[in-house]
Amino acid sequence: MYEVENRVPNFDLYPVKTMNDIKANVGVDEIVKTIKNQINKDNYIICFDYYYGINEKVIKDIIEMLNPTSLFDSNFAKYSEDIVQEKFGTFITEDRVNGVFSIAKIIDYFDQKKIQELRNKIKESKGLTILYGVGASLITRGDLLVYGSISYQTIKDRFQNGLTNWGANNPEEEYLRKEKRFNFLESRVLDKHKRKMLKECDFIIDCNKDNQFVMITQKQFDKIVNKFSTSPFKPIPIFMKGVWGGHWCQKVLNAGLDLENTAWGITGFLDWQAVAVELENGIFEFPSTDLIQYNPKGILGRKIWYLYGYRCPLHVNFLDTWGGGNLSLQVHPTIAYAQEEFNSSWGHYESYYMLDTCEDSSVYLGTKDGVKLDDLVDAFEEAQRSGNFDDEKYINHFKMKKHDHVFIPAGTIHSSGKNTLTLEIDMFCFTTFKLWDWGRLDYDGKPRPINIDHGKHVIQEEFQTSMIKDQFISKKQEIDSGFGWKKERSGCMPFEAPMEVNRYWFTKAVHFDPNDCIMIHVLVEGEEAIIESLDNKFDPMIIHYAETVFIPPEAGQYIIKPFGLSKDKECAVLEIYMDI
Repeated sequence: MYEVENRVPNFDLYPVKTMNDIKANVGVDEIVKTIKNQINKDNYIICFDYYYGINEKVIKDIIEMLNPTSLFDSNFAKYSEDIVQEKFGTFITEDRVNGVFSIAKIIDYFDQKKIQELRNKIKESKGLTILYGVGASLITRGDLLVYGSISYQTIKDRFQNGLTNWGANNPEEEYLRKEKRFNFLESRVLDKHKRKMLKECDFIIDCNKDNQFVMITQKQFDKIVNKFSTSPFKPIPIFMKGVWGGHWCQKVLNAGLDLENTAWGITGFLDWQAVAVELENGIFEFPSTDLIQYNPKGILGRKIWYLYGYRCPLHVNFLDTWGGGNLSLQVHPTIAYAQEEFNSSWGHYESYYMLDTCEDSSVYLGTKDGVKLDDLVDAFEEAQRSGNFDDEKYINHFKMKKHDHVFIPAGTIHSSGKNTLTLEIDMFCFTTFKLWDWGRLDYDGKPRPINIDHGKHVIQEEFQTSMIKDQFISKKQEIDSGFGWKKERSGCMPFEAPMEVNRYWFTKAVHFDPNDCIMIHVLVEGEEAIIESLDNKFDPMIIHYAETVFIPPEAGQYIIKPFGLSKDKECAVLEIYMDI
């Protein structure tokens, strides 16, 4: 294990950008005062629109303090739960974890006749009129539009604590089904609406902390996004427990100390994470996806945006099995299957980079030479009845060392073994088909979802021992070098995914050019390094061991060199990008 006895952990658990030139409105009293100051005529309409999942009680407290003459709730025009289920049941599905990606828009949740009825009532109202609710601006934006934002993880935490899905009365439904509905339906609908709101609103409120809402102007938000678009940034990491989880992140990074284990460490997954900026008088936190919704070409680069739209195709995260167990034997969907079954524009391609290992570290990867798909599927199905699966008969099991790297294209059976810290590097991901979970139960006392019915349609029979050894395990070939550095090709797959991964070993500065594509760096050896702009476009940023940094193309060219505790020592950093 990485040194822990004589080391002070330096992993940044809540990274922020500093913008002391922006002053926010912090707390309900300041928010109310600022909004009151905007009212400049006798008949005035304020619209509070927001993302589903915020604490509406706080919004209602703000509204009460504004003392409106007339008050309207957008829920009046929203369809009932039965109609919502009828309209969107195809996307929600009966599956515990897999839905179908929705093509719906937020307007589809509302009754047009009732929208018109609300518009007529608002038109007739006098004095201060306030309209509030998810999608409220569909009725009218009013004279002042205030938008409430919340991070995805905050919503998911609230699902765990009884929050219902939007348009459903399901407080007791299991978390997996709530999360599925959010991922496949609600977030798709709400994000499209948010994209418009972030441009058109007058104020934006960070609603993540019930006891401290933070409000800024739209122009201030524009300035914040520009700061992120032109400089390196670190999303806020998320750590979660799992039945196979280990303790490496707790011991080495000092992370997730309140958890039973740290199975997952989400460090570079913009779809899930948030970012934060420290202002003159508070911290403003918002979903990382807002950066992409607001400035997609600046954050992702034109080449990525033209091909993949409003989504970063690259993700990285930790799989921590140190002192835990194996992951499930699993497989990911191919593009063809994902398109036909889930209305997805992508499949799921990934790789496992061994960030830290011991003598027990290993990976399960592909099937053994000669294994037939039908026999394998029969064995997985029988295992669900008998509780036993002969993995040694069917699945390759390779010992792993630190900095080994294996590629896992869609259709490859795989699992990270116990006592390993794996850095998972993905090109797109949205679902996993578990085939065998070693007979264990999840925290709710139920078996985790097994998806052999899906998995059997995507397993690639040709991905067997000979091919795995030849093409799926990195040869770590050196491909370039210079003064004080050398470059190795860590990525190892000659076909399918245009995801490229290189590793630089360096004692001196290494030069990088984003080339109009967002870059990801992870420091995989050394305590710390520093990222510096070649033209002083951004302030230097320190990257610590195991941290993930995103660098948008608008940040320009830069160098990375050892810093602080690692000065004059050899470090290693990964370069992850789309080779397009």
